[in-house]
Amino acid sequence: MTNPPKDADPEGVRRGVEEMDAKLRAARAPNPKPRPNEPPSNVMSHRQTSVAYRILVDMIAGLLVGGFLGYWLDRWLGWAPYSLVTGLVLGFVAGANNAWRAIRAYSKDAAVTGSGGDDGNRRLP
Repeated sequence: MTNPPKDADPEGVRRGVEEMDAKLRAARAPNPKPRPNEPPSNVMSHRQTSVAYRILVDMIAGLLVGGFLGYWLDRWLGWAPYSLVTGLVLGFVAGANNAWRAIRAYSKDAAVTGSGGDDGNRRLP
């Protein structure tokens, strides 16, 4: 740390240090944590996260299975790109359908329970 110049105002330097110390104390103030019984306000519940991951997996699995079956049919029957494209489209439709079903089930459950929060050990159908 460098020394202040000899003509510097020691009172001004001290005020600057005190201001910085006050800012550090304010930044280090404890953040209030949510209580266990209090519903989360701005965070996703475990159930919401699980539904989001299920939608992601459904979409990817549909594309992979449809693409694999289309590729396999192309090789077996020699229909070059047609089976692959058809398989990818059907895989996308199947993945979107599964995702839509998961969203509907979650929405219906959230409407019944009154919130989208974590509700124990319930699982999607």
